[in-house]
Amino acid sequence: MPTDTALIIFVKFPAPGKVKTRLAAAVGAELAAQLYREFIRRTFNLARQIAVAARFVTFTPAEKEQELRALFPGDWHWFAQIDSPDLGVRIHRAVHHVQQQGYSHVLTIGTDSPSLPPEYLKQAAKKLLTHDLVLGPATDGGYYLIGLKSAPKELFTQIDWSTEHVLQQTREHAERLRMSVYQLPVWYDIDDLAALQRFCDESHLSPALLKKVKSFL
Repeated sequence: MPTDTALIIFVKFPAPGKVKTRLAAAVGAELAAQLYREFIRRTFNLARQIAVAARFVTFTPAEKEQELRALFPGDWHWFAQIDSPDLGVRIHRAVHHVQQQGYSHVLTIGTDSPSLPPEYLKQAAKKLLTHDLVLGPATDGGYYLIGLKSAPKELFTQIDWSTEHVLQQTREHAERLRMSVYQLPVWYDIDDLAALQRFCDESHLSPALLKKVKSFL
């Protein structure tokens, strides 16, 4: 693995009512926040399984840095997300920030796919050596991973975020920008009960949390 490869994880502070709102509509805000905290923990464990030069965590809100550091200790480089409602702006600025630190190959993931096979992440790092863009398509039409050598603003503009069009629109932008693209296997985000059921069936939840969610499945 090149010494200039970095991984960014996008994280929100796991406050009830502020995270996993779609899931919260089914299981309640408190349990959704507990689940999200577990998703963060598992995503961090996943990140430790890939050989990269640095692991960054970009978080929101900015004032929760010390609490997040206490909840999730480790060798992470923390920086606050830019305050923007546009996810494309936040991704672009985060990648640009890390590239300014000297890391030209940047992989970015969220915390909605905590059961992602480590092999997919390793494959993304490898394919980024020979492609301009690596995308991990999610079952909902978005993506669970984006890997970049450069981060042109145009790649993230005019995207209908949080819709089933995100992946396709991103690929169309990449084609116009003449970027070579590698697409990973499809994986799922945990945003509803069906996905949570799959996650539980794959034995990813702790017994304590599994007991709490069983009544909803």
